[in-house]
Amino acid sequence: MCRFNARPVMRSFAFALAVVATLAGTARAQQQAPSTSAEHEGKAGAQPVVRTFGAEGGYRTEVRSETKGTLSPEDRRQVSLLAAQVFQHVDEARRALDADDAKQARREVDKGREAIKAVRAMLPKTDVHTRTTAPDGKVVYEDDRQVQEDRVPLFEGMLHARTLAPILAARRDASQVAGVRVVDSETISTQVTADLDFVESQLGKAAKALQDNKTDDAAGALLQAQVRGVDFRYSREDTPLAEARDAIWLARRALEENNATQANANLAIARQQLEIYRQSLPEDKRRDVTQMLSEVGQLERQLHQEGGQSANQADRSRQWGAATQWWDRLNGWFRRHF
Repeated sequence: MCRFNARPVMRSFAFALAVVATLAGTARAQQQAPSTSAEHEGKAGAQPVVRTFGAEGGYRTEVRSETKGTLSPEDRRQVSLLAAQVFQHVDEARRALDADDAKQARREVDKGREAIKAVRAMLPKTDVHTRTTAPDGKVVYEDDRQVQEDRVPLFEGMLHARTLAPILAARRDASQVAGVRVVDSETISTQVTADLDFVESQLGKAAKALQDNKTDDAAGALLQAQVRGVDFRYSREDTPLAEARDAIWLARRALEENNATQANANLAIARQQLEIYRQSLPEDKRRDVTQMLSEVGQLERQLHQEGGQSANQADRSRQWGAATQWWDRLNGWFRRHF
């Protein structure tokens, strides 16, 4: 089993607190849950979500987030397809530079930037307002910002050999690509995630360098986009663990919105995938997974007992916190177990 470096999904405190339409939902979760993750996200954008931190009588921080826009399953596939196109334009631009055709390279760079612009236009945005008050009620900190998911999964079956092969060719470190293979059907057996922010910045640098006739600098920026603009998240053998993690994330968001039915559906998927993952581990590495399975099952029973009635804020906050801890632990298992 190969070890892959999975960077965190959330890059800042504000982003971590925002209810952002994540693209990490898996096809299995979409098929098995009573409602798709896209439908669930539609509910997320219906009204603001407000969370408060701090004890009564002390410093208090309120975070209000409101998501604008939703993604249907077809939009998700469209976003993934366009992201794959970006890397094809990057490769064509590099080929043009190798052929001393700077004009063609610039056209390909511009096409890549246009594709990213189209992706940005489709991805939901979240407005986040953060305000901290002192014990006397005075506002000591306030901030408004808009955040947007910048990591786009290139779903299995959508990234083809013509896209993947140049990326692998650019990566000479075998430890970064071991376990990745192109099969006869030209699909890949590893889920890949595009880092839009990084790729967009490198394309901007390449465009500026080409404008200044600095072709070597442009070639360097394009190489960086290929090598560092893509994350190989996990191999096929890791899929149950990844799907469990994604299902926990969706359950966490459902709990945040007090949607017990959706949370329970995703917890069921997480439990199923955790059991599959547990069976793949040696006996001496199963204890932590078994413990999490027990905790997830306990929360499932609690939500089922609610019988459609909303839990009080304290119980829901505790459940949300448990799901957050599971998600963090699952991310840690990618590094520890492999």
